[in-house]
Amino acid sequence: MSIKFTIIIPCYNAEMWIKTCIMSALNQTYENVEVIFVDNESTDNSFEIAKEIQGTHPHLIVDSAPNLYKYSWEEPVEKALSRSSGEYFTILGADDYVSNEYVEKIVKIISTNPDKIKLLQTPIIGVRGGTGQHTGLIKHSYRNLQEFKTLLFNTCPVTTPSVVYSKELHDKGIIRWDSQNYLGAVDYDLYFNLADHDCFIYPYPAWIGYYYRWHEEQATWGMHRETTNYDEIIKEFWKNKWKQN
Repeated sequence: MSIKFTIIIPCYNAEMWIKTCIMSALNQTYENVEVIFVDNESTDNSFEIAKEIQGTHPHLIVDSAPNLYKYSWEEPVEKALSRSSGEYFTILGADDYVSNEYVEKIVKIISTNPDKIKLLQTPIIGVRGGTGQHTGLIKHSYRNLQEFKTLLFNTCPVTTPSVVYSKELHDKGIIRWDSQNYLGAVDYDLYFNLADHDCFIYPYPAWIGYYYRWHEEQATWGMHRETTNYDEIIKEFWKNKWKQN
């Protein structure tokens, strides 16, 4: 039986990009895939656009979740996971898009060693706003969990939008986001937590189809404008925890 795969699209005010995003998820060549769109109290027409697409693609799941934490996708992602039936999932940014063979390539990678590959990241290609201009490849590499842990204290060694997760790890409580304490920096904390549980994010070296859109309104820049340095707080917490262990 083929792996069932879930694409989760959390969305907050992405009306300029959301149709491209959703359609890229719906047009996958891999058949055993579900797409779940969850709006995070957008004030623009994002939700209406998703509902319109659902009218012609009834297998698209459309839902909503309260917006409790700035720059975080925890609420819509958790809502999507409560409805998902996939064995693996990925979180596609509402302003990003993927190639048609993206999920098919992911499943092929996982299928080479499904007992070992529970987490996966791949390189991403940056795209400048609505121009379609590519800004270059972003990728990370490391050989083992210890090297990954060392890198974590220097910078985030993960292309967050590309990460593929085993749903089993979420069901066990290993994948969790602490938005109440870290807002949009929760993914950085998540990677420390995964490493703490000896969970290895396999760094696949080749680009397989993720396009990451750079624009002024994205949450990345919002977190950079925060006066609290959440990354340093996260580093200090895990430095102390691992020192005690």
